[in-house]
Amino acid sequence: MAWTTTRGTEVPPLGQGTWRFGEDAAHRTEEVDVLRAGIEAGLTLIDTAEAYAEGRSEEIVRDAVGDLRDQVFLTTKVWPSHAGREDVLRSLSQSLKRLGTDWVDLYLLHWPSAKTPLAETMAGLVDVLERGLARHIGVSNFPAALLEEAHRLTDGRIFANQVRYGLATREPEATLADVAARLDTSLMAYSPIRHVLGPDIPVNGVLADVARAHDVSPAAVALAWILRPAAARWVVVVKAARRAHLADNAAALGLTLSAAELDRLDRAFPASGEDLTLQAF
Repeated sequence: MAWTTTRGTEVPPLGQGTWRFGEDAAHRTEEVDVLRAGIEAGLTLIDTAEAYAEGRSEEIVRDAVGDLRDQVFLTTKVWPSHAGREDVLRSLSQSLKRLGTDWVDLYLLHWPSAKTPLAETMAGLVDVLERGLARHIGVSNFPAALLEEAHRLTDGRIFANQVRYGLATREPEATLADVAARLDTSLMAYSPIRHVLGPDIPVNGVLADVARAHDVSPAAVALAWILRPAAARWVVVVKAARRAHLADNAAALGLTLSAAELDRLDRAFPASGEDLTLQAF
């Protein structure tokens, strides 16, 4: 299911993350190439941040997007140390320069700020929205109560909340998902395979069985689980550092898991029942 923005633009539910892009100059050409290939494959949501490699990730996104800007839904984020009202505008202006564009489609507060009052930051986000520098505004890593407060402070203009979510990180299901649905706020999942797959993590047997049944990778199954119809409000951003990863990610878009498979995965990766906790920087 496509994600429809407030402007009626349809965005595929699986996008490209860029965390750690730009940290090693030796990988720059490959990172640009993978992002470009992803766009051409239809993964047109790209997520970055001013904090990623001190802005170099945004520059890589610029090079990858090139003349395809109008086809891309571009998201970037302001770090909480820049959460003052004027700082928000200043940070976005710098991000726009690095991205080579006049606007972003979605501008997020990366984490709650431990120092700046939320009202001040939300006023800054509304400012960039009203100036046309961002077409949508939102937050990231906000638990339910803080999301409600941000919603109130912006007169209901919080379009999305980006949080960690996946088979092994199901805290948003406890309260946040229902609150976001009530507020008509979309949810974006990052680090979707955290604690599920990795060099030091054995592949769960159920996950491996389901992947074999569909002739796809376990990563594709883990992503498809988030994109299941019952969770249609989620959009997933996942990093693909190599073309092989890109193919795994794209496979998730065409994968439909049966009710029995979803039930097996739910039992293999049970929800903890704990709420998303507040972390501020």
